[in-house]
Amino acid sequence: MIESGAWDDYILGPPGDWPACLRSAVDLMLPSHAQIVMFWGDQYVALYNDAYAPSIGTRHPRAFGRPGQENWSELWDDLEPMLRRVLHTGETVSAKDRPFYIERHGHPENVYFDISYSPIRDESGKVRGVFCIVNETTERVRSQLALKESEERLRALISQSAAGIGQTDLSGRMVFVNRRFSEMLGYEADELVGIRFQDITHPDDLPETERRFEQLISEGASFDMEKRCVCKSGGLVWTAISVAALKDEHGAVRQVGFIAIDISASKAAQESERQLASIVASSNDAILSIDMDMRITNWNAAAEKLYGYTREEAIGQTVLMLVPEGRRDEETEILSKISAGETIHRYETQRLSKSGRPVDVQLSVSPIYDSSGRAIGASKMSQDISARKEAERLQRVLIGELNHRVKNVFATVMAISRQTLDRDGDGADSVASFNARLMSMAHAHDLLTHNDWQRADLAELIKQVLKPYPPEKFDVEGGPVLLPQKAVVSFSLAIHELATNAAKYGALSVSQGTVSISWTYSQASRRLRFSWIERDGPTVEPPTRKGFGSRLIERLLAAQINGQSSISYNPDGVACEIEAVLAQDV
Repeated sequence: MIESGAWDDYILGPPGDWPACLRSAVDLMLPSHAQIVMFWGDQYVALYNDAYAPSIGTRHPRAFGRPGQENWSELWDDLEPMLRRVLHTGETVSAKDRPFYIERHGHPENVYFDISYSPIRDESGKVRGVFCIVNETTERVRSQLALKESEERLRALISQSAAGIGQTDLSGRMVFVNRRFSEMLGYEADELVGIRFQDITHPDDLPETERRFEQLISEGASFDMEKRCVCKSGGLVWTAISVAALKDEHGAVRQVGFIAIDISASKAAQESERQLASIVASSNDAILSIDMDMRITNWNAAAEKLYGYTREEAIGQTVLMLVPEGRRDEETEILSKISAGETIHRYETQRLSKSGRPVDVQLSVSPIYDSSGRAIGASKMSQDISARKEAERLQRVLIGELNHRVKNVFATVMAISRQTLDRDGDGADSVASFNARLMSMAHAHDLLTHNDWQRADLAELIKQVLKPYPPEKFDVEGGPVLLPQKAVVSFSLAIHELATNAAKYGALSVSQGTVSISWTYSQASRRLRFSWIERDGPTVEPPTRKGFGSRLIERLLAAQINGQSSISYNPDGVACEIEAVLAQDV
């Protein structure tokens, strides 16, 4: 191009007319393998060699021999000050990885060069041009930036990882650990550096760990294992650890890398599951589980004993094989409640054994959830209550027989009373009163036989005793109170006497009269307060002497239940207050 080009007479002119210093510089530039560009004169006319041409892309060859501003316009504000500095002051300007913004391939780029800009002087020492030796370092700079970014990402990944990460030398001494591994063991990171992994390994796990580590050093074989690490506090943490060899370019092991994950929680869960499985397997209660399709998924030894099916026979079968034909709706209802997250406690029913024999059982059923909290099945615990059911049946027979015999005794006593007290025909009232009291005791006796002979509900007792009277005559109010056996007869006779007196002389003797009955009970003190108040009856006059009924109430209450009573003969109606401390088992 220099030898055959048509030169503009108004810029450099023909090469033969060039100053000697320019020709010398061109002769030095052209054969060089270094990338060289020259900017000559005040217009910074560009001349360059073949090594430089690729660095300006599509601007070659039009940039050759033309003013620099024409083809370096986008970076001229950056480039021109450096060129002017060299041209006007004679200084040399240099830089490493100097960034430039150019558009050499039709699109903008940020590129990097090592540069050395030096002055070209003529014979008189005047600076006539700028001799620029450059070396494009764009690829190297970009690689370094990418490597730096990659290293920063890797450091961030290692630093913020949920896994413990570290490196050891060939003796097992740690040379690097991340924050998570330090946290797992309760150390600061710099405290672990220099410690051998053998010193933080549980003694029982150390032989196998050392064997695998030595094999890795000698053969380069990576390994995974679970082991216990000893924390700074002396506690233990279970880890799942992956260990790998870090090799040099010749394949020799130079360091060892490891990744450790804390699995203490899963180990504890496994141990809990193991213990639970052991409890289920050895339980005396039949325990089985089903899925939402009623298929049996688990079956313990007690279930084998209760129902007669082996585990192999039961697993995978529908639980309906245990359910009598008339009770199959129970399983559908149970599964519906389980799907809603409900738990079923102490549900008594019947199931079938393998032989077809009905078995009385008490069921407790709980939902089984998956990790998302969705019910996926049910756990069922069955207790054989056949013996208890038979005992209850026998007890009902015995109580019924006892009740029959006691009623026969009451009938006999009543017959004797009629024959004895009314022999002369003048004791009819006494006989009736005596028989009424016996009937009150009989009613109390009935209530006891219906409640296992132990206790009776106060409200039910009042209802029984007052059955002969119109219910609209009474206003009854009070919470549930179970009277012990001794108190049942005492209260029955007391209410009977009050009602009898009211029917003869008080509120129950007239159509408009009413009786208010109420009670309160303190669970803490076990104290019962009972009130009988008559209203709208005849005007009451206090009796001249205490009757048999009043004495009967006072003596029975005092003797049987540590109670006391007070009867007030108010003009507008009789009022009776009874206080009693009920037995401890109420």
